[in-house]
Amino acid sequence: MTRSALRGAGLRFAFRGSAALACAAFGSVACRDQVPLGSWLSETGGEGGAASAGVSGASGGVAGDGGAGGEDAVTFPACLEAGTPFSTNVAGDELGSTETSTDWTLPNPVESIEWDLSVERDVTETEPPTSGYYYHHRFSFVRGAPGIFGIQSEGIYQSDPPGSEREVTKMAVFWLGGAPLEAELGDIAYPDARVAPATANGVNWLTIHARFAWEACHVYRFRVAPESTDDDGNIWYGAWISDLTTGDVTFLGRMLVAPDAGLISPGTTSRVSPIVFGALSCSVPSPASAMFAAPRGNGGTVLPSFQTNYFESPARCATSRFTNFTGFVRHEIGEDP
Repeated sequence: MTRSALRGAGLRFAFRGSAALACAAFGSVACRDQVPLGSWLSETGGEGGAASAGVSGASGGVAGDGGAGGEDAVTFPACLEAGTPFSTNVAGDELGSTETSTDWTLPNPVESIEWDLSVERDVTETEPPTSGYYYHHRFSFVRGAPGIFGIQSEGIYQSDPPGSEREVTKMAVFWLGGAPLEAELGDIAYPDARVAPATANGVNWLTIHARFAWEACHVYRFRVAPESTDDDGNIWYGAWISDLTTGDVTFLGRMLVAPDAGLISPGTTSRVSPIVFGALSCSVPSPASAMFAAPRGNGGTVLPSFQTNYFESPARCATSRFTNFTGFVRHEIGEDP
């Protein structure tokens, strides 16, 4: 990510004091829709195979993405490709967007994990801002330490939290809980990125936030994997974002984890969470659409066997829905434009 790209991201200052960072704990669920992925596993090679869900024609993947790609890859659906969505969620008593989640079940713990994401419909910017979303993936280590990695539209960036100015911008966000030992920035330097501790939902986190000018309809590959090991045997876990549309790769940074954290657990979650500025009606949240590919472990060789879509609690406006594709799921929030 170049400085010129960062300057072109359209930064705006936020003067409102309250904005959710969309990092709530895994919530209670309703309206579960479980899909077995056995047929998709057969088509793509299954556990131990070389295929991974990716962009058609991305032979060999791109540097740092860890994916196989190539002619065996499942073709990523076209941006806003037509599909048949499931019914919208049941309305709740609160205004605003109902969060959407998809749980994925891998057959066993893995050393690394990656997934592809395309935000198909970006939010409409307003002054003051009214809508923002966090498109992210949640995972955990076997011993319980949680992790979150994704991108935000209309995110709240502070170069020196908690006291510095709050800017509304596109962001990349990487969190690890369970008190990682250290964290370091990667390709995006301060003040365009920063490391800071945080406490949320009773968990102590180290966090990396960065201004990141992602683009709608590009396909991005997110990867969390061991980057190196220090002299004491602690493991640096790196976070990479590869733009499979342009070939650009961004190393967001790394965090140091004790070896007794274990491997990455088989259960992971794709989620779209609103960044709340205050909804006055069900028509206020800007429509959002994001396509998630099924996550893969160990460089694309371990694929999930189950997919479960559900709406998070509390239920809000009845405008959230899912559309399943082979190896992919679309999350939609808000009214059609």
